[in-house]
Amino acid sequence: MRDRSGLFPLRFLGFGLFWGWFFLVGISPSPLVGVVYGYANAPFELMELVARSAALVVAVVFSSRVSNLSGRVSLAVFASIVGACASLLLVLVPGEAATTIASVVAAVSEASLFLMWVGLFGYMRLGETLQLLVSSYAIGAVISLTATLFGEVAMAVCGVALPLASGAALIMSQRYYQASHKTTGVVPHVKEKGSQLALRSLPRLAFALSLYSFAFTLYSGSHLAGSDSMAFAPCVEPVSSLVLFFVCLSYLKLSKNPSRTYVLYRVAPACMGAGLALSAAGVGYSLSSSLLVALGFLLFEALAYNDFCNVARADSSSLLAGLAKARLASSVGMFAGWVIGYGALPHLTTPFAGAPAFGLALFVVLGTAVFVFTDRTTEMLSGIADDRAMEETVGEAPSYEERVESFAKALGLSRREQEVAEIILAGRTTAYAAKQLYVAESTVRAHVHNMYRKAGVHSRMEFMDEFDRLCKGEESLRSGR
Repeated sequence: MRDRSGLFPLRFLGFGLFWGWFFLVGISPSPLVGVVYGYANAPFELMELVARSAALVVAVVFSSRVSNLSGRVSLAVFASIVGACASLLLVLVPGEAATTIASVVAAVSEASLFLMWVGLFGYMRLGETLQLLVSSYAIGAVISLTATLFGEVAMAVCGVALPLASGAALIMSQRYYQASHKTTGVVPHVKEKGSQLALRSLPRLAFALSLYSFAFTLYSGSHLAGSDSMAFAPCVEPVSSLVLFFVCLSYLKLSKNPSRTYVLYRVAPACMGAGLALSAAGVGYSLSSSLLVALGFLLFEALAYNDFCNVARADSSSLLAGLAKARLASSVGMFAGWVIGYGALPHLTTPFAGAPAFGLALFVVLGTAVFVFTDRTTEMLSGIADDRAMEETVGEAPSYEERVESFAKALGLSRREQEVAEIILAGRTTAYAAKQLYVAESTVRAHVHNMYRKAGVHSRMEFMDEFDRLCKGEESLRSGR
């Protein structure tokens, strides 16, 4: 537990630095450089999604190559350096060629750092992965919004420094990797129920993630293509991330059950649908509708990555490969949304260019909620979470010897009295204790008398009751402690 709690600030701050860089550089329009175009007049984010998808395919195929410490450290160093280079190219070297190259190296950096950070999060306790994800989103949002307020120089410095700092934090975390892997409950093992649920739920979860990603970028792409006023666009995802942080943490605190986050899956399409409906009703690309769409998408994305981690633990499958597949599904859906929203629908002869995008995106969101990711799917994922919660409870329960040791310390027993107490509390006789400890039975009786006196009891049954009360966390009424 000590290792895991000590890593908590380092993990969410390091991943937050990554998101700060992504919010400044990886979205279109970028707060740092605005809207930039590469070859074939393709926007930066569209090209980055193509390169990211290719990088994720490579990650799925070669995930075992970075399963060791040296492989992860080498990849972290490479990813952080090329992320900084992408920012330098965008700021210092204008032109289609530089923008295209920057999109490729940014995609490699984004895919690598994302997978390794969430890979570390995946071995946390149930519920902590989601908390760390949304906390990291919020940290990145604060960083990017603050840099934006301070102007172009601050954004440029952050664009270069943030991936380097995130990579350094990731490298520092790698030395604790094995410890964090071991302190998340019990050692994962294949369970028949968990395996069946994983096989049935993961494809639907990945497909739903790709569809929601499609709807989100369909809306965003048509926004970029059809709106002359882009003043609020760069702040939509950071502000939505802050709202997401408060929504998720408030729910987790009120529900007091980390395995019951599945009602939030229904909040996601409701938010996206409400935002799209506002736009379709004539509001257009307003800040309120954009925030609702982004909030719904980010909520579903965080929940999905959290459950991919849960399933990998339940099914003993490769967490890195599973996350790469989930990110790939999201990236492919985003690419399709950008192609249609930015490249096709705006050229239709309609009174308002965004109207077809709103209608199609709303249809996809509602269809996904009704036919793809249904309540039955959430029940399967909830079952996996319940199994994992039980495993963690069992795995973290103190052993009998540890409980006796705590009991002995509370009573002030000597080392020999603790040895006698361990045998007596197990239901053995004083004769058996004398034989095991190679002492006279009268000596054992003397130790038992002292134990009863220190515990303030008069019989073995009362002594055992006192032990049970301490194990349950109840304060003893007899001893006056």
